[in-house]
Amino acid sequence: MSAKITLNAPTLSQVKGMYERSLNQILQVLRRIKCLTYGMFLITCTTLILYLVRDVMTVHLISQQASFPVRRRPGFAAAIQMEFHRECTPQQNIIFTKTHKTGSSTITNILLRYGEVHNKTQLLYKYPSSTEYKKLDPERLMTGRPTANIFAQHANFDHGFLTSHIYNTSKTFTILRSPVSQFLSAFSFFEKTALYPAETFEESIKLFFKSHGHDKYLTESWFCKNCGMLVNANSVDMGFDLEGYVMSQDRDQFLSDFLDKASKTWDLVLITEYFDLSLVLLKRRFCLQFEDILYLRSLERIKKETVEEPYTLAKIAEMQKLDIALYEHFNATFWREVEKEEGIFEELAIFQKLNKQVQSFCVQGSRVGYQGTYANVLSPEGRKNFQCIAMNTRCLNFIRLMEARDDTAVPRSDIPRIAEDYTDPDSLNYNQIVHMDRAENVIDLAYKNRFRFNF
Repeated sequence: MSAKITLNAPTLSQVKGMYERSLNQILQVLRRIKCLTYGMFLITCTTLILYLVRDVMTVHLISQQASFPVRRRPGFAAAIQMEFHRECTPQQNIIFTKTHKTGSSTITNILLRYGEVHNKTQLLYKYPSSTEYKKLDPERLMTGRPTANIFAQHANFDHGFLTSHIYNTSKTFTILRSPVSQFLSAFSFFEKTALYPAETFEESIKLFFKSHGHDKYLTESWFCKNCGMLVNANSVDMGFDLEGYVMSQDRDQFLSDFLDKASKTWDLVLITEYFDLSLVLLKRRFCLQFEDILYLRSLERIKKETVEEPYTLAKIAEMQKLDIALYEHFNATFWREVEKEEGIFEELAIFQKLNKQVQSFCVQGSRVGYQGTYANVLSPEGRKNFQCIAMNTRCLNFIRLMEARDDTAVPRSDIPRIAEDYTDPDSLNYNQIVHMDRAENVIDLAYKNRFRFNF
């Protein structure tokens, strides 16, 4: 017997009930989605508000706890600085031994800006100086300023003179470059090829070696014609006595004694080949801020000459034997100092990103500048900011403008004539060195409308 299956059709009321239940379920799901959307929106808004409050509180904490000056407004620069905050006192008095063709002009520019922003005086020569005096002389110093906070100009190092004219508790530092690389850069920059004309740069160097009895240098004679700012220039900058070395009965001991004394005299020696890392180390040791060590490239050659023959390179190294000993000694001490600094490479990465962003903000192009070097063309925003335009100003012009402003012996009636010598729109002029606002933080401007550092 077969089973009989009966299918009962739903009534209209049953269909209506099913529809209402389904509709209610759909509405409940939509309400949950709506609540979730509102919730996500509220979480996002709350997060952004907390980030902003964090930046505001960071500035407040820095202002209350740190000894360095802080601009009293919420700013990205202050927030990122707090990430690497250390309990220390900013170095007020600084002696910088400015060496030749080592990137020292960039360091000098940093110290000139540091003085301007933080109201520190510079030990300057009388207007108009050459910045290339070999021997420090009190008669050359600016009228009305026998002592100051910072010295950052070219001069053969004289510890007694500088410590008597820079306020107490000063720190001394310098920068060195690989001597063969330094020689090649100096030979090109100071246009030694004009004195030794040849078909190639390397042939010109070979002519230099063969001339003026250079084969007797440091063996029979300390004199070296046309060697100024070129051969063992960094040793001379740091006060090494070439004549005393040649006349010494034990030259190795003479050099060793100099290195020992130098280690005690200079609190810090930076290395050009690790320039950014050197600046971060300087920042830590002198208790500076990121904004203090920003830089734009300066006096970089557009055409970089090279030497390939091993003989030529070996001959350069032979003549540069004093600078090589100096470099090897302080390169080793540099890395020992770096090893003491926990987290320095993380801070280096942050600094390089900051500096790159600031460069993009300040600069919009380049042109040929002084002696065939790169010159930056500032952006419209860069020309309105003191840090941008100061970073882009040649040290000689920067220093002379400060001398004209501060030297009491300069007649005020001469100022309009002096001002006419400094009209480059991409460099400081006299009105700007006197009146331009220093307070606007260029890192904040470069990261405008950004709450957080975006890697």
